[in-house]
Amino acid sequence: MSFFTLRSRDSKQIETPPPPKITFVLSGGGPRGAMQVGALRALLEEGIRPDMVVGTSIGAINGAFLARFGYSPETIDRMIEVWDDAARGDFAPGDFIRAMLRTLLPGINSQSYLEQARDFYARHGITPELRFRDLEGPELYIIAADIHHHRRVIFGENPDDPVLDSMLASAAIPPWLPPIKMADGLMVDGGAVSDLPIEPALRHGATEIIALDLFHPLPPEQPVKGLTSLLDRVFTTMENRHIELELQLAELMDVPVHRWKLYYDQRIPFWDLSHTHNLIHHGYELTKEYLTQMANRLETERPDPENDAPMPNSWTERLEAILHRIRAD
Repeated sequence: MSFFTLRSRDSKQIETPPPPKITFVLSGGGPRGAMQVGALRALLEEGIRPDMVVGTSIGAINGAFLARFGYSPETIDRMIEVWDDAARGDFAPGDFIRAMLRTLLPGINSQSYLEQARDFYARHGITPELRFRDLEGPELYIIAADIHHHRRVIFGENPDDPVLDSMLASAAIPPWLPPIKMADGLMVDGGAVSDLPIEPALRHGATEIIALDLFHPLPPEQPVKGLTSLLDRVFTTMENRHIELELQLAELMDVPVHRWKLYYDQRIPFWDLSHTHNLIHHGYELTKEYLTQMANRLETERPDPENDAPMPNSWTERLEAILHRIRAD
């Protein structure tokens, strides 16, 4: 079903359903993005493969590696190496003031954060000349916010878009990464407009969505103290409302969304990559739990064997193998 042709009650039913397009939606979340790597490994082990990946911020970076190198165990291992290498680097200093000074006084270091990031990802295979048309893995779309025109941008719709600059634009959080000029716009972190980019996935034909969501609000019982805490609550509320609206749109379009919340037991500063391996393992275990829960739910919803009705959708068919494995264990 096209994004622009929502069906009314009086319109004719579509005789031929759209081809299945299983889509992984990868949210933003800074260093907690390592949990997505573990989740992707768990999905891969169960044979769940995406036809399309849509990512914001760190989700855009993880998604770019999938699309660049393909969805395979080797790619997951490569992504872990990238995370390890990043943890040994100096992309984000340990406090906001130091980052601000480094941005305002470039003489402190002759190479900017943006230049460092470009060099870093180029060393790991996302080179400046790489275009979306060159990608051999799943179909990829990357979300950024254009603060010049006050709009959301979807990179990848133009096959000539540069992958490296697109993913850096999606993750540009000043002062650590400055806004990036692309085309006629000025791009910053895609989380400002769509932190869990479900709507862009719908726009590009997703028929079923697995959303690996790193959204991690503070508990409501925690008191609001000081300006930083207040701003955190304000931005979290805005982000949550974006997610709610995009989920409602998917429901309206009758596209199933499996929103898997990848929580961690502590808040992690943007610059802290010391938890990477714990986060990868935690994301893996959480996703295995989600898969088990879904398989158990499927078991209770199976049609009567005497009924000739087909299985509900392609996702159900793919989970059959998981059910057999769980029983065998």
